[in-house]
Amino acid sequence: MRRRAPLLASLAAALLLAAPRSVAGGEGPLEVAATSWLQLLDQGRFDEAWREAADLLRSGGSAQDWIEATRRLREKYGAAESRELLAKDYHQQFDGAPDGIYFTLRYRTHFSSGDQIELVTLTPDVSQRYRVGAYGIKR
Repeated sequence: MRRRAPLLASLAAALLLAAPRSVAGGEGPLEVAATSWLQLLDQGRFDEAWREAADLLRSGGSAQDWIEATRRLREKYGAAESRELLAKDYHQQFDGAPDGIYFTLRYRTHFSSGDQIELVTLTPDVSQRYRVGAYGIKR
């Protein structure tokens, strides 16, 4: 596994550098993928968010269970009014997942009930498109 670490790190860097940047706001592919997916949640389109998620997220249980749990979680905090990216971290390991390429983006999100930290972990799929592998909210 130690031999794969430099290769995975190089691949992660190449993915970041090779991906085009969004014209609006200078966002890179990670931010675009995360915010597009978060907008699905913001709009209450949980079933679509499930379909767009990575296999990692979908392998954790049924669509119905995830949709209901996520709907309850988001209802607890109210509408998302604004979101600010705080940090982006790269990891090769993620709890409950095989070694790979993972990026966790931390956002300070102002919900109608107050500020919370949203965590969105992305991983590239076989076509190198970033998909959400994990999502959570912490205080």
